[in-house]
Amino acid sequence: MEDFDFNHYYQNHEVDFAWLEKPSQHEFRWRCKDGSWRKSKRRVSSIETFRKSISRDNPSDIYFSTSSWLNPIDLPRLSDDTRTHPILLNHLIVFDIDYSPLSLENLEQARTTTLKLLNWIEKNYDYELISISFSGSKGFHLFYHELDRTLFSIENARKRENAVKADRDKLLQEVLLAGFKVDPRITADTRRIIRLPGSIHGKTGLLCHRIGLERLSMSIDSWIGQVPSFWGHLKIPKTAKVQDKKVVNKYVKDEGREVEQHTYMMEVSNHLPGTKDRSALIFWTPYSWGTGSECFDRLNMLIEMENLGYCAIFSDGERILFICPESITRAKVVKILSELGIEKLSENLKQREHYWVRISGIMDDSGIWHNEPKFISLINNNSSTPIYSKAHLTLLTKLGVAIDSSQPDKLAGNSEPSIRMVVRE
Repeated sequence: MEDFDFNHYYQNHEVDFAWLEKPSQHEFRWRCKDGSWRKSKRRVSSIETFRKSISRDNPSDIYFSTSSWLNPIDLPRLSDDTRTHPILLNHLIVFDIDYSPLSLENLEQARTTTLKLLNWIEKNYDYELISISFSGSKGFHLFYHELDRTLFSIENARKRENAVKADRDKLLQEVLLAGFKVDPRITADTRRIIRLPGSIHGKTGLLCHRIGLERLSMSIDSWIGQVPSFWGHLKIPKTAKVQDKKVVNKYVKDEGREVEQHTYMMEVSNHLPGTKDRSALIFWTPYSWGTGSECFDRLNMLIEMENLGYCAIFSDGERILFICPESITRAKVVKILSELGIEKLSENLKQREHYWVRISGIMDDSGIWHNEPKFISLINNNSSTPIYSKAHLTLLTKLGVAIDSSQPDKLAGNSEPSIRMVVRE
C-alpha cells in the first residue's frame, strides 16, 4: 500500500456506479492515503466527473451515500437548524454483513448469512434487489429499492427523513430479531455512506465489486482467489479466533489520542403495550450467580414461589437472560426484582413505570459482536394458568422460541413489543 498510487489507478480504471438510478443525487466521500477525509464538491454523474473530483487526492477508500438528495453537495448536519433541511429523494435499503476478523471461515459464514438474508427478505418484503457486493474484506452488501414511495411523498423535508428513518429502524429490528447479524449502523441511517463497488479496499487491497446471485451461491473457496488483489497475493487465514470478551474498553488509543468507543445493542421494554400497569418479568441474572446449577436452582425456585408459567432462559456465557412473558402488576415485579437483589431495575420500574433490557449481542465499533444470548430452555409450569403478554410472546417467537401464542386462554396488551436500538458510549 505504501507505494500504491490510488489516484493513478482510478484515472485509468472505472468505478461502478452505473447501476445507481441517478449517481448525481448521491454524495461521494473518500478517505485519503494520509487518513484525512474529503467530500466531492461537484455532482458525480459520470466517470469523468468522478475522476475530476478525486484528481487532487490519493483516495485509499471510496464511499457513496445510501441516500439520494435534491442537492447532495455540502449536506447540513441533522442537528443544523440554521440551514434549510435537505430534501431526501430516495434511501436505498442496505444491509452490511461482516464477520470479523478476516478469515476464509468467517467469509464463508458471511456469504451463507447474506444468502439466507436475501431469501428471507424475498419472502417477507416487497423490495426490489438491485445489487450485491463483495466488500473487499470481511463480507457483503445487499442493496434494495423500495417500491412503495409513500414516505417520500411527505411534503415536510424533516418529517420525511424522520419517517424514513423510523421505517428503516423497524426493518432493522425485524432483521436482527430474525437472527441476521447485520451491521446496525447502516440500514436505518439516512446519512450513512458505504463502500463504492469498483473501488479498492484500502486495508486488504482487494477489489470491492458487484457479484451475481450465482457467485453468492458458490463457496468462498471456489472464487475468492479470482478477486483482484492490488498488494500482491493476499494470504487470507483459514480460521481466525476471536477472543470472547465482554464489552471493549470505553477508550482506545488512536495515534496517541484517547478515542471514545461505542457499543450497539437492541433492548426491549418490560411494559405491556396497550395496558396501564402491567409488566413482564425480564432481567439478566447478576454475574455472581454464574451460569451453573446454582443459578438455575434460584430461577426454578423463583418460578415455583411466584407460580409463573412459560419462562424462557437464554445465556451469553456469563449471565442468564430470563424472560417470563406474563402480564404481572408493576408492584409485583418491583417486589420480585428487589427480593432477587436486582435493585437497579426495581428502582427504574418504581420511578419510570418500565425498564429496558438488552436482548441482542453487543457490537463494538470494529463491527464485532460479543455476548450473544443463546436460547437454552423453556420452562413451563403446568400448574399455572396466568394471563400472558401478547407483545412478549411475540418477542419470544422473534427470538426463535417455539411458542404457540394461540394456546394461552388469556392474553393482554398489544401484539408488538417495544424494541429499540441503542448506542452507548
